[in-house]
This record gives sequence, structure tokens and C-alpha cells, in this order.
Amino acid sequence: MDAAKRIFEYLRVRDETLPKADLVIGFGHFDLRIPALCGALYEAGRGRRVLFTGGYGAGTADLPDAEAVVFLRALAQTHPAIPGEHVYIESASTNTGENIRFSGETLRRADPAFCFESGIRSVIAVASPYRQRRVFRTMQKLCPSIRVYNSPPETSFEAEVRLFGAKNQALVPLLMGELERIMGYPARGYMAPDSVPPDVASAYEKLKT
Repeated sequence: MDAAKRIFEYLRVRDETLPKADLVIGFGHFDLRIPALCGALYEAGRGRRVLFTGGYGAGTADLPDAEAVVFLRALAQTHPAIPGEHVYIESASTNTGENIRFSGETLRRADPAFCFESGIRSVIAVASPYRQRRVFRTMQKLCPSIRVYNSPPETSFEAEVRLFGAKNQALVPLLMGELERIMGYPARGYMAPDSVPPDVASAYEKLKT
């Protein structure tokens, strides 16, 4: 488990200091801490708008509807004072690249003056901790002119193992898959490159065997 924890800590990229940004993006997952954190960031003045992205994908688990739709309902419960016109949803995407591309299309349709090509210069990305690094590097690849800050929910490796176990999902294979994407996706043009530290690469090899 020490090797898995080392990989988890690498994947959970986080900016300790968050400036004010134009947009907070919650990336879909069964983890409802994500919309709650997006709402808290908005109410703290860290984002002018909130966007939820996610349809049905690997992280949907037992959610009763598309991830973004469930996030919107959850936000209404935890932060009912946020104006509805300040929240966008994109509920057709099934992977991280689509999350970003379809979100861009959603924003352009809603307000051409507030989209990835015009008006938005910085975003705070909120994703499941084990997925945060891939979200970060994918946004850098697809939206190179936008400054991306990372704010996954506060957690620990042990807490995530319990969370995923409650959904009958094993976290360790997901960590392995994420690291494989980090290593392989840049060459396929899916995300910006990242440097995998030797101790993380060693942990991966240990778990493979």
C-alpha cells in the first residue's frame, strides 16, 4: 500500500494558494464533495462562475443521472444562494478530453464573451484527487492560453480507499491506469507532458509485479 500511496500523492496535484479566477470547473464523478467545494470556492469569491461537466463515464458509479446534472442538484442543496445564471452544465461528455471540449462549446453557446477563447483567462479545476493531474495536463494541452489552478477535495489516501470501497470500486487499479495515461497520453496528443519522478515510477513497477 505504500507504493499505491506514493502514486496517489503524485496524482493529487494541488495549489495551496488559489487566486481569484474567472471560472470554477467541477469534473464529474460520484464524489459529491466536488460540487460542494465548487460552491464554496464561488462563495469565497474565487470564481465568477461555476461549470459542471460530465455525462456517464467510468466514475459515475451508482449516480442516478448524468454527473453534471447530479452536481447541479447537489449544489442547490449545499449552496442555494448561488444564482442559477452563474452555473453552467455540460452533461454529454464521457472522458476528460470531452469534458474540456464540450465545456468550451457550452460556454460559447451561453456567452461568446465568456468562453475559453475570449473572456476566460484562468480557471480553478476541481476533480477527484486521483484524477487531478490528468485534468490539469489535459487542460494545458487543449486550452494553452488559460491558467489552470488545481483544487481537489481535501482527503487522504486511506480515506479515498474507503470512499471507493463503499462504491465497490478498487482504487489501486485506478491509480495504475491514471499513471499509465500520464506516461502514454502526451505522445498521442491527448495531454501536455509530465515528468514522472523515479520513486513514483518505481512504485508503479512494484505494483505491476
